[in-house]
Amino acid sequence: ERDVLLRDMHVTTETFGAASCAIVEGCVDGPGDRRLLRFATAAVNQGGADLVAPDAASRPDLFAFSACHGHYHYEGFAEYQLRDGAGNVVRVGHKQAYCMEDSYQAIDGPELMCTARYTCESQGIQAGWADLYGADLDCQWIDITDVPPGSYELVVSVNPSRTFEEVTFDNNTTTVTVTIP
Repeated sequence: ERDVLLRDMHVTTETFGAASCAIVEGCVDGPGDRRLLRFATAAVNQGGADLVAPDAASRPDLFAFSACHGHYHYEGFAEYQLRDGAGNVVRVGHKQAYCMEDSYQAIDGPELMCTARYTCESQGIQAGWADLYGADLDCQWIDITDVPPGSYELVVSVNPSRTFEEVTFDNNTTTVTVTIP
């Protein structure tokens, strides 16, 4: 959701030890002080049916166990790209999806449920609802440590490998302009 992405975007400088989860999971390029472009990602189920997430036991090909976090991460839920003015990919990032749940109702309608159905224990996103990953979560960023100041495009793609069946994939990518100070 574009509004969520723009509202929560900010640059921070953070320090990472060599054994930190962010390094082990490939979310930063190295230890020490890193500049991060942090942002929130909201995956809105705009379809007419619920997205029901499989569990790691039934689809181990879609998950990787994180020893750092002590649970499975769904692989490929969202990908992030920072592109320069010519459209070249300057940096990439990825969502460490853990808990696909109904965070908030994003669409109103008479056929849509008004109460959350999916949680971390029973994962999914019901029709009309969104799963929100806040800008404060681990790996919810792109490492911009060596990126020169200037204007860029941040491209966020949900379900980029098309693992989940959808009526259309045309609404899975959001692009916003960002200025790196």
